[in-house]
Amino acid sequence: MPHGLPSMGELSTYLFENIETDGDAEHDAWLLVKTALSNNDHLEAALEGKTLPPSLLSKIVGLTWSCVNAKDKQLLETAAHDGEFALGRLLDNMFSSTHSEVHVVTTNYDRVAEFACNSKNVLFQTGFAPGYIQKWESTGRVKLTHGTKAARVVKIWKIHGSLDWFRTADDRSIGLPVFELPSKDHYTPLIVTPGLNKYEKTYEDPFRTTINGADAALKNASAFLCVGFGFRDQHIHPKLIERCREQNVPTVVLARTLTEEAQDFLRNKAGTNYLGIERSGTGSRVYSPSYPEGTNVATPDLWSLEGFNSLAL
Repeated sequence: MPHGLPSMGELSTYLFENIETDGDAEHDAWLLVKTALSNNDHLEAALEGKTLPPSLLSKIVGLTWSCVNAKDKQLLETAAHDGEFALGRLLDNMFSSTHSEVHVVTTNYDRVAEFACNSKNVLFQTGFAPGYIQKWESTGRVKLTHGTKAARVVKIWKIHGSLDWFRTADDRSIGLPVFELPSKDHYTPLIVTPGLNKYEKTYEDPFRTTINGADAALKNASAFLCVGFGFRDQHIHPKLIERCREQNVPTVVLARTLTEEAQDFLRNKAGTNYLGIERSGTGSRVYSPSYPEGTNVATPDLWSLEGFNSLAL
């Protein structure tokens, strides 16, 4: 969101205003969703547990892609003109170490992580082979080297898909670095929208392999830095909880506003080696084992990745 990408609330509004239904089945199903949104349910809750016609799901996927893509395209122009990325700065500094890999697990469809790597000339992998027409490499055959040594690489696990992932009409998964939605008769965006149906899609590649890779990264992590994560995704936070319970790994959670789920994680499931930071007026509110209910500090923007970077980088 610091780069102008839409929040879940903005996506909700976009869908609310732009979905046009055809027939009674679509109308009745979408009315239930609109009613939930009107009652201030977040998008995940509004869609969850509802049986939506495939045609309506297709519209939701297409409009979700268009909503996020419009801002992602603008960000590319900024990135191409030496745009600054707090994530790029963080990743670059993480390689001032013996690490040869850094793992980024994200539920976002946008390409912020990829642009951030580009901003610091850091190599990254998302599971597709490099190129204009990118083939899915589920076996991990593509290896990046620097001279005779394995290159330092950021592995980006996009468990809900990406704007540049598509399913072809003949059921292949490919990556196309495009900023216009290809013909829906030939390509379907491989993005998993909020709601119950996201768990149905994840049994197929590229989602299955991506989730397995993300699970392994989370299971073996020596520390967690969670940025803007609401702890509402059953694919991710159970693994965080398990790792914190087993190893009590250092965990930092940054958010403009910590969700109720994030606060519950910090208080009850993060172990005794955590830090949570959110905005509080012109300063920040910090949660820790010593201050489980939080304490205010005057330092502004500690809750943002850029502000957090300023502590050490």
